[in-house]
Amino acid sequence: MHPQLQAIEQELARARSRFARLMAATSDAKWATRSAPDQWSVAECIAHLNLSSRAMQPLLEHAVSEARALGRNGAGRFHPTMLGRMLAAMLGPAPGIGKVRLGRTRTPSSFEPSGDLARAVVVAEFERHLEAHARTLAAADGLPIDRVRVESPFAKGVSYDAYSAFRIVARHMHRHLAQAERV
Repeated sequence: MHPQLQAIEQELARARSRFARLMAATSDAKWATRSAPDQWSVAECIAHLNLSSRAMQPLLEHAVSEARALGRNGAGRFHPTMLGRMLAAMLGPAPGIGKVRLGRTRTPSSFEPSGDLARAVVVAEFERHLEAHARTLAAADGLPIDRVRVESPFAKGVSYDAYSAFRIVARHMHRHLAQAERV
């Protein structure tokens, strides 16, 4: 696998491990409990990731199909767009000073989670999305995914390269897994 895609694959694998540890450490009683009224519960963090993945996965699959039509690009480096790089940085884990998180972003209302779904349903969906992302990433190997644009489902009129889209998905997972761990 291309080294840049392998790095994303490793991020997804770390997310899988991190999620497993989080689930083992989170009791059913704590699952849907917020630590503060303005903060999401573990259930809401994972439900938000599911909403995001539902929107992104079809776009990633379509981008891989488009890249396949362009042909193989060899082993060169992917060149993400400036916007793609910025979003991957911004949507990754939010740094903080004590309990204050820097770089918070506003979640579009269509991606606001509800914490009322059954834990087993939310967990199973998250695991399915992780598998789908990993499969689609593997299918992108050898393809010029940095030459294909993905329209953001989060901001109308915003697009970035598919390579960045994969990076954004993985970094966004770590952002909200870290948020869930703080609960």
